[in-house]
Amino acid sequence: MKNPIPCIILLFCHAMILHAQENAEPKTPNIIVILADDVGWGDAGCYGATKVKTPNIDRLAREGQRFANSHASAACCTPTRYSMITGQYSWRREGSGLNKGVANGDSPLLIPTNMVNAPSLLKQAGYQNAIIGKWHLGFGLTRPNYNQELRPGPLEIGFHEFFGFPATNDRIPTVLVRDHKVLNLDPSDPLFYTYNEEEAKKQGMTPYAAGRNRIGWSKGGKSAWWKDTEIADTFTRECLQFIERNKEKNFFLLFTPHDVHAPVIPGPRFEGTSGLSKRADMLQELDASIGEILTTLDRLNLAKDTLIIYSSDNGAYVSAESGHKPNGPFRGVKSQLWEGGHRVPFIVRWPARIQSGVSEDLVSTIDIPATICAAAQVAVPKDALPDSFNLLPSLLGEKTAPKRENLILMSGTGSLTIRTPQYKYLPNLALADGWKAAGKKDPNAPAKPALYDLTKDPGETKNLYATETATGKRLASELAKAKTNSSTRPQ
Repeated sequence: MKNPIPCIILLFCHAMILHAQENAEPKTPNIIVILADDVGWGDAGCYGATKVKTPNIDRLAREGQRFANSHASAACCTPTRYSMITGQYSWRREGSGLNKGVANGDSPLLIPTNMVNAPSLLKQAGYQNAIIGKWHLGFGLTRPNYNQELRPGPLEIGFHEFFGFPATNDRIPTVLVRDHKVLNLDPSDPLFYTYNEEEAKKQGMTPYAAGRNRIGWSKGGKSAWWKDTEIADTFTRECLQFIERNKEKNFFLLFTPHDVHAPVIPGPRFEGTSGLSKRADMLQELDASIGEILTTLDRLNLAKDTLIIYSSDNGAYVSAESGHKPNGPFRGVKSQLWEGGHRVPFIVRWPARIQSGVSEDLVSTIDIPATICAAAQVAVPKDALPDSFNLLPSLLGEKTAPKRENLILMSGTGSLTIRTPQYKYLPNLALADGWKAAGKKDPNAPAKPALYDLTKDPGETKNLYATETATGKRLASELAKAKTNSSTRPQ
């Protein structure tokens, strides 16, 4: 009989290797965050929609965790996008669109280049980062000149690549930018723009650009105009190419599609497919873009180790479309402090580590920075991401995982409300309607606070402040404390 000792040694070594692998730190995932535009809580089958078809979003929910009590940090675009990158409530800073309204295409960069944020932390950890789609957070130190390099911008705050448009698809300028430069701009036909009507008249500018009227005025730059019907396909193609180029690396892709922001112009193959509206057609276009990303991850064998978070920057701007309810059963629309203004879809899928299911935990888009850094095993400095809550322990099913106790939400006019898992407190009911409240409030009228129990009254129909005043005052104190303190993130 041959000596068995070498075989025993080999078996022992193999067992030790397997044991080491099982107890090693989990593999850091690729990360894809998809932040849709103006998509409501009820805009997908997995959230109860029956009139629109969203098989790919539904697949994410089926294979991941779907959150029911999920919110954008603000009820409009720019502040939510700022907070989702920085982990800081936007109302803590002065800046165009951070405290009220949204930024225009003339805004300087709204994120300081020396501010530690999620992309910069991931970049330091070796991730290859890209943002593809809508930016809406400004360029440069002053009013950007689109005929020159747009610097600083996304690349100066932590991204390696940027491809997208400056502000919104209904705003001037109607151009695409790659990294620091406008794409296809002809130097002999420079782009000039303004948001001042009097200046526009003097300069002979028009609100007409790339086929329709927009917000703002411009002239020139025609060779760089985008085509509305091609935006979704262009952004999706860029995402797929980025994933292909970085399939051997850890990557972070922030995909910010323009779907379903107005003007609602679906691509030709999606127009009419919903049978409801062009906005609903764009929902199905968005779902198809997500489907192409999922197919690419499957083909490249990356799906298991890719963390995907899907959400929206605010609620839908309409409450009903031919029987479809974009904001589900909730009251209100975009810009408002009612649930429909800020309650959004929120789905997390990471097949290697996260079990599928539905969670009632209170979560927000502002929690994305701390969560993706935790997944990437990146230590967050004490003063960074000051209002971002790490959801990973709860996502992984840890029994002692902490839960969010409250969330501060902002309207399109800069008014704040505080939300707990059960209650919402509004300091002044007259301001709840956001942009639609403009001109309605009597400046001499005393503030009328409101308190709603969302577990019993999801439609926010019964103001409980008169009967549960103590709860209202407690939440008012918590809101004041959050505003005074520079951070709400658990340390």
